[in-house]
Amino acid sequence: MYTSESVKDFYNRGINKRRYGEAIDKSGLWDSEKNIFEKYAKKSDKILDLGCGAGRTTINLYRSGHQNIIGLDISDKLVEYAKNYSRENGLNIEFIVGDATEIDCAPGTFDVVFFSYNGLMCIPRQENREKVINNAYKILKEKGIFIFTAHNRDDSGKFNQFWADEKVKWDNGVQDSDLFEYGDKIDVNGTGEKTFIHFSNIKEIEQSVTKFGFKVLEYKKRSEIAQESEAVKEFSGETVFWVLQK
Repeated sequence: MYTSESVKDFYNRGINKRRYGEAIDKSGLWDSEKNIFEKYAKKSDKILDLGCGAGRTTINLYRSGHQNIIGLDISDKLVEYAKNYSRENGLNIEFIVGDATEIDCAPGTFDVVFFSYNGLMCIPRQENREKVINNAYKILKEKGIFIFTAHNRDDSGKFNQFWADEKVKWDNGVQDSDLFEYGDKIDVNGTGEKTFIHFSNIKEIEQSVTKFGFKVLEYKKRSEIAQESEAVKEFSGETVFWVLQK
């Protein structure tokens, strides 16, 4: 079964350190991410970048002027990479090893909490993903903004039939025993490594975020926000941006 420790072990592997490290400069900050931050965040805002990995978003947001920012990730190897990159490039950024389900911050600390690249959905079990949502609510200031991305299971193109078949399996109790909830999927990358990700739909996320008090300001597909570069498209697929307010 997939746990926080198995997720940590996956992202600690050297191949992931190279992939996410290279993305700092190769794909950089997505145009959609730039647009969302220009719309909802001031340069003076205090930002927590959850699931920062090797620092792609933290470092490039810092470079764009959002310098009151902290990066946090469960992978100590990726955090080490982010620290080394920042030090070698003269960037004064704080990076912390931590679990998003157990954030140790005072209530009302941040103006913006950001969980990029479907990172929230890489956390096994809905109850754990909802811990993160609740934690984000607690550590945000009043009117603070929580931004994250997630796939939309009901608009997954060539995978629509896959999810229809999965629903039949779950209804009949013959689903993969390594999965927790309908929408869970074990992805296999080009090197044969397996990783967990949950594919939610709009209704599921709305229910999860509003139960903790968040107001949904907008949710919009990445391709509706900006046309990304080929480097970004190579690094990542279509996703939905969610913008919530405390």
